[in-house]
Amino acid sequence: MTDEATKAADALGAAMHARDADAIRAIYADEVIVWHGSTGQSQTKDENAGLLAGVFQITSRLEYADIQRHLIDGGIVQQHRLVGAFDNGEPLPDLNACLVIKVRDGQITRIDEYFDGATYTPVWERLAKLAAAN
Repeated sequence: MTDEATKAADALGAAMHARDADAIRAIYADEVIVWHGSTGQSQTKDENAGLLAGVFQITSRLEYADIQRHLIDGGIVQQHRLVGAFDNGEPLPDLNACLVIKVRDGQITRIDEYFDGATYTPVWERLAKLAAAN
């Protein structure tokens, strides 16, 4: 599981850095569930890839920094800071997060994501404006 979970986590990080929603979809198993601790809500593959596509539209740079990983049965726990910039160059607020990532057959089958949602208020506001414009 070590190589499989690490490769999946690396691929997720690379897709976030590339701001590539199609790459996210390819990493996710069809039945993936992404649960967000900040809202208590779960998302399907398309819902989460759609949310991330919106984030990619309003940013010019994203990356995981200060990554720490711990192998668990069936996956990996990853702590990181998500850093980057909005499309106008303004820095994103640093988001300290913890992901519990479950992997099967090289694809991510579940993510439980923990972070303080209030930290990301400027992102949510920009996503709301993007949605209203569409």
